[in-house]
Amino acid sequence: MLVTGLGFTAGAAQATSAEGSAAAACSTSNATSPRRASVEGMNIELRYSTSSRCAWGRITNAVPGDRVWVDHSSDGGRTWNGPLGMTYVQNGSDTHTPAYNDAGYVMRACGAKADDYFACTGWY
Repeated sequence: MLVTGLGFTAGAAQATSAEGSAAAACSTSNATSPRRASVEGMNIELRYSTSSRCAWGRITNAVPGDRVWVDHSSDGGRTWNGPLGMTYVQNGSDTHTPAYNDAGYVMRACGAKADDYFACTGWY
């Protein structure tokens, strides 16, 4: 799915307030990538730790200004909270969000190019 012209400024403030509790009990060991997507050549992964039951988003093949975030849902994706942990590529070609405990939630990772084209993985 490609969409343009979306403003993320309000969501970024929301993500900042949620980050404090994000990584408290999360580990990124034993990680898998159960869901993937791409947009304009950028790869988006929902990463999941089988050890800690935590998930996070990662983008690769990205450029500075591209961003990644996660959404979580308690009703199978009909409604969701997000963007959580929005993180921008500062330099290099990849970055990731903080990890979030997924107990009681399904999660997805989303990535956006600097031109606002974006895509999301499926829910997991």
